[in-house]
Amino acid sequence: MCRAVRRRRPARPVAVDGLGGRLNIGSQRDAAVVRTCVGCRRRASASELLRVVVQRSEGSQNRLVPDPQRRLSGRGAHVHHDLNCLEQAVRKRAFARALRIEGPADVAAVRTHVESESAERPAPAHEAGRDRMKTTR
Repeated sequence: MCRAVRRRRPARPVAVDGLGGRLNIGSQRDAAVVRTCVGCRRRASASELLRVVVQRSEGSQNRLVPDPQRRLSGRGAHVHHDLNCLEQAVRKRAFARALRIEGPADVAAVRTHVESESAERPAPAHEAGRDRMKTTR
């Protein structure tokens, strides 16, 4: 008796942008990774967000460190390269929740990195004059 072997096609990775639409990612592995900004809570591809990790110092102060290459060990939180998103995350204490740390954290290194990056980068799609229907204003 001969069994017919059904081959299943591998599913194409689908990513969703922060506006509820699908991103055209093709087969690129890095673009398929979707993360949520801890400041504005919008989802975006990992390449559009800055990964932040905690560096524990000798005292009780936790120091947040930017990880643009996404190579540092430990739990990470993601934020847009935007000062508004960073300020929202600090105000909501979202870094402490996402990184599972107790007490305040020093965000000075992340703030200087975002300030230098925001001068070089264009505004994120959710702040660049787009509304929810992906049309320009």
